[in-house]
Amino acid sequence: MWPAPAWAHAYLVATVPANGAVLATSPEQVVLQFSEQVSVGLGEVRLLDASGAVIATQAPVQPPGDPTTIVVGIPGRLASGVHTVAWRALSADTHPVEGAFAFTVGAGGPAAASPAKGAAPQAGRGVTDLVYTLARWSAFAMLALVGGATLFTAWLWPAGVRYRRVRRMLWGGWAALAGSTLLCLLCYAASARGVGLDAALDAGLLWQILQTRAGTALAVRLILLVLLIPVLVALVRHARERKPRVRRLAVAGVLAVDTALAATWSIATHSSVGTDASLAVSMDVVHLVAMSVWIGGLAVLAGALLPARDVAALRTAVPVFSRVAVACVGLLVLTGVYAGWRQVRSVPALGGTTYGHLLLAKLGLVVLLVALGAAARSWVRRNYAADRADPGTHGARKGPDAEQVFRLRRQTVVETVVAIAVLGLSSMLVTTQPAAVALAAARTATAGRPSAPGAAPTPASAPFRAGSVSGSVVLELQPAQVGRAVLHLSVLDDAGDPRDVPQVRVTLSLAEPTVGPMPVDMGAGQLGHYAALATLPLPGRWDVAVTVRTSEVDQTTVHIPVEVQAASG
Repeated sequence: MWPAPAWAHAYLVATVPANGAVLATSPEQVVLQFSEQVSVGLGEVRLLDASGAVIATQAPVQPPGDPTTIVVGIPGRLASGVHTVAWRALSADTHPVEGAFAFTVGAGGPAAASPAKGAAPQAGRGVTDLVYTLARWSAFAMLALVGGATLFTAWLWPAGVRYRRVRRMLWGGWAALAGSTLLCLLCYAASARGVGLDAALDAGLLWQILQTRAGTALAVRLILLVLLIPVLVALVRHARERKPRVRRLAVAGVLAVDTALAATWSIATHSSVGTDASLAVSMDVVHLVAMSVWIGGLAVLAGALLPARDVAALRTAVPVFSRVAVACVGLLVLTGVYAGWRQVRSVPALGGTTYGHLLLAKLGLVVLLVALGAAARSWVRRNYAADRADPGTHGARKGPDAEQVFRLRRQTVVETVVAIAVLGLSSMLVTTQPAAVALAAARTATAGRPSAPGAAPTPASAPFRAGSVSGSVVLELQPAQVGRAVLHLSVLDDAGDPRDVPQVRVTLSLAEPTVGPMPVDMGAGQLGHYAALATLPLPGRWDVAVTVRTSEVDQTTVHIPVEVQAASG
């Protein structure tokens, strides 16, 4: 049974000693083999004894020419008992990965002491994760606002900078993007090291973060934002400049900065890993620029141009932006399909993973966006198609009236809100384990069918609902104490009868000291019942996370707390 990572790209495929192994003698080293290149510079590998105390080990190293392996030497002999290896590293796509596994030296171990002797729990991790999620979403949204609004103003509505609303969008978006980028840097440092945000302010840690690919990308983004200041200043000062050459230079400069800003995302995400990484990064940059031009333009249209009721600007800018939006949608669909295929690659991965579910939700919102965009495009054709005629001729249209413009603005606001939701899902996809990798990690595990030792069961249950299927899961640990135990799991329907489901996944986590998640492969199961051998290395209140998949697209996770006692004798 191999532990899978908590939420990122790389996953652990093998360990020496193996998870759950019983060794006659103390090992000389611990070896961790990952599915792809990892970095241990900002991570750590902790070896804990049965009491939760940290055992001194040599510094983690990676063998020359093998960046997928981490080796930790053990200088002394380990006492008999259960030992836990808790690890954290940086994946090749810059995401932190973590997990744990356990092994036993000798036939058993002494009674465990207080678990408080171990490493301190990672305080503030939940707060850090929440702030990091909000910061990433804000950065995505502000990239769209700054890039799209600047391009829309420079190309289609130069006089718009005379309006306070437009200037607020430009400078406010710039400030928010700079602030969210700084916050992302701090949150990434905290996540990579496994500390709280206050500890992430350490100068030494920040310097280490800047040496990583993600840290470098964030630093470059900040530099690009500084370079964008004179562009915005020039845009405001030369608002009335109508020379075609100046206009073209302004548009080219804004597009160049937008592309460079987008690249700071693409070089530090899932796109940057794999055999076709160069093509994937290029496609991702195009995807982000198209998103920025479309959504940022919508924000200016809904928030400034339509309320200003600048008839001349509406007549010239709206039809052009409508055509640009169609081109952006086409690019978004093309590049999005490629990125989705690259990270999913199969129907089971699409329906049976968190990444697949998020991707399906994003796809649904994109379909809604396309429908709203098509309606807006139809409105533009109806109201501006005749504007090319001489306004002095009989029957020539003067454009839409105030009520019609109001309806377009209302529709554009709705379109913008949906687009913001799409950006939120995009920010979550960036840090979610790709579907193909998650499925491969799940299929890596193999386990036998253990027999239960004689001990009193400890039943616990929790209800679940996945799609239209509901019921409960019943858990028993035999025995519920430090050492090797058999975990029995039953899936029942609402009537209490056994229910067969396509898949059940189980992970074990301990909050103090921080250990896990430790996956337990439950095997195929028969008539709704599963059994697997698990090694419980420490006493305490363990969280058993049970994921029940009821179909290709429906699954849910329930959490069952289990008290694990110290080993007797």
